[in-house]
Amino acid sequence: MKHCKIFIGAVIAISMAGSSSLAAEAPEGINLRRTVVVGVVEKTKDAVVNISATKLITKRISQVSNDPFWQLFNGGQPVQVPANALGSGFIIHRDGYVVTNNHVIDRARQITVELADGRKLPAELISSDADADLAILKISSDKPFPVLSMGDSSDLMIGEPVIAVGNPLGYSHTVSTGIVSAVHRSLKNGEEPQALRDLIQTDAAINPGNSGGPLLNAYGEVIGINTAVRSDAQNIGFSIPINRLRDLIPELMNPATASRVEVPIHLKEKRELSPPATIVSSVLIDEPQPRTIQSIDGQPISNIVDAYAVLLQSRQDHPIKVVCASGEKELTLTPHAAATPDAIVDANKTLGITVVAVTPALAEKFHLSVEAGMFVSGVLRDSIAARAGIEAGDVIVQLGRYRIQSLNDFGILLHRLPKSGQVRVGVVRGEQMGFGALSL
Repeated sequence: MKHCKIFIGAVIAISMAGSSSLAAEAPEGINLRRTVVVGVVEKTKDAVVNISATKLITKRISQVSNDPFWQLFNGGQPVQVPANALGSGFIIHRDGYVVTNNHVIDRARQITVELADGRKLPAELISSDADADLAILKISSDKPFPVLSMGDSSDLMIGEPVIAVGNPLGYSHTVSTGIVSAVHRSLKNGEEPQALRDLIQTDAAINPGNSGGPLLNAYGEVIGINTAVRSDAQNIGFSIPINRLRDLIPELMNPATASRVEVPIHLKEKRELSPPATIVSSVLIDEPQPRTIQSIDGQPISNIVDAYAVLLQSRQDHPIKVVCASGEKELTLTPHAAATPDAIVDANKTLGITVVAVTPALAEKFHLSVEAGMFVSGVLRDSIAARAGIEAGDVIVQLGRYRIQSLNDFGILLHRLPKSGQVRVGVVRGEQMGFGALSL
């Protein structure tokens, strides 16, 4: 037994001496703490943002102050109160275009983007797609913004490392790591009619507030947009593949919908991937014989975001020059005003009013008490609307017995108006709602 103890002690001594020797002989100048993750975070952190959105939610005020029993039965007067939603995002263009999830900014009256340096900037909603759960915001500054490189999600490998950066539960610029657990997943949110499909599954920690933030690969490229987590599971999160965003840019950054200026051109992106992570992108004019674009209005174009960022600066009747590759003749495009929706034209023709659909952002701008309906910006003198007592600043919320929630609703109801007679109209003015009669 004594010999055994001596032998074991000798092994321990040798082991300790060996570990000390290994530490002492580490290559000089190599910092073992500076991992791939550290490098990616340092490279990308300035282009990841926190997003806060102010919304109105309906809450019931108890008739008996602070009575939990009354609240249990959902009693009390319903009122709208402001509430804040938190999320994440990332900058995809130096001019300040930011990507996030639609559900982060949906129904928002005010949107604020906070940068890594602490600046808080108001954001404008350029467009959103509820089905894809994606949105594009715009912030402004006198200097170019830092940008994240968009990767390619077509060749993801199960098990490859990923990094999620975001604002979970309000803890800004939180970093978590994991792997690609699976691809082509579907997820049904109980509140939404449609399932999100073809998602990336990851075990990187994703929590409420991470929504809209980037999922990065080991080269610091965005390969997904974090969107959801299973509340009944651990280490199961989901991200929208970055290629879906890239394919939707022509719609999400379309000048016709974002700024009501129609540019007579449609572009698409062609991507060639050279492993492990080199992407060669070219922007083509989408026509029977595609042509590769080199520049638009003198600005070089390297990807689809660059192209549409330039087109979004278009002004009505100001020509745009497009230079194509291979020595082809340059094109001159003349932007024009986008076509006015039929419902707005019909409202002006039939009722003598100029209207625009109410959005939460418009409601905030004009201090409206409702977030749906048709905002009246002008009324023609002695028109049907004027004789009914409708004034500029009113919101039309009902025609006949039908409520108006959208421009589509309004257009359908206008087509159903009788040739003659009276139609009841519901209007919100300030905090009050009243009814009048349109004499047709």
